[in-house]
Amino acid sequence: MRKEEYLPAIEAILFVSSKPVKVEELCTTFSLDKNTVNELLITLEDTLKERGINISVSKKGFSLHPNEKYRRYFSKFLKRKKVSLSPQALEVIAILIKEHTTKDKIDRLRGVNSTRIINSLLKKGLIRREFREGVVYYSVTDLLYGFLNPESKNLLKQSKLFKESEE
Repeated sequence: MRKEEYLPAIEAILFVSSKPVKVEELCTTFSLDKNTVNELLITLEDTLKERGINISVSKKGFSLHPNEKYRRYFSKFLKRKKVSLSPQALEVIAILIKEHTTKDKIDRLRGVNSTRIINSLLKKGLIRREFREGVVYYSVTDLLYGFLNPESKNLLKQSKLFKESEE
């Protein structure tokens, strides 16, 4: 395959994937080395820059997202409901943004049982369960970040609260 043939194939994979796609997965799919896949992703990102869809990069991999330049249109189209969260839900989210953790640790940090709040956040799709070595961990989802405006995301990433070292 030529470089020009890989680009739409990668775009299609990112489009159909419900989760961010790791470079290693693309390497395996196309039998390419990591450097070549990274170059293809950069080229694809440049190609999509001025279009309605862009590539986003996170620790979990690459995914497609709407171009912020067109937010007023897609927001209006989606007619997003205003999401309001209780102070207790915000406490749990703040804990989970800082680190993936267990319900027991959330309960200890808050000083109360958090089962109801966690179940509510799970139902809304703002947090998820992850099973590691027989232990249930909770973490925030990309949907939560989708509700934040770009300024809030940047402030959150730069906040000292979320850069503190673990206890």
